[in-house]
Amino acid sequence: MFRLFGALHWVVPWLILVVGMYCIIRFVRGHINENIFTKTDRRLVAVFTGLMDLQGVFGLVFFFGTGFAGIGFPTYRILHAIVMFIAAMIPHLSILWQASDDKTLFLNNFYILLASFLLMLVGLSLIP
Repeated sequence: MFRLFGALHWVVPWLILVVGMYCIIRFVRGHINENIFTKTDRRLVAVFTGLMDLQGVFGLVFFFGTGFAGIGFPTYRILHAIVMFIAAMIPHLSILWQASDDKTLFLNNFYILLASFLLMLVGLSLIP
């Protein structure tokens, strides 16, 4: 069973990468072209956030399941879990300015996704 969660924990990041990169490009273009922040843009943020949450759930099940089953909890696994938890929580900050103007929404959501991606890189670099 933990193999399934382990496999899913390595498949979902590819979906996160595709959705996140699309969002980043869309938000930069929206900011530059002064587009309207549409329902589609809000849904993209929600999809990215949901995928991050799903990844976090798979990661926690894999972390505790394999940790108690014999791998244990070495420092790199604990640090990876902490950093990735923070990376998964950052997209939830988008709710703070949901009533802002379109230009602000594009720019702030871009920064949120960028920060989440950078933390994910840090978290991945912790795995030997």
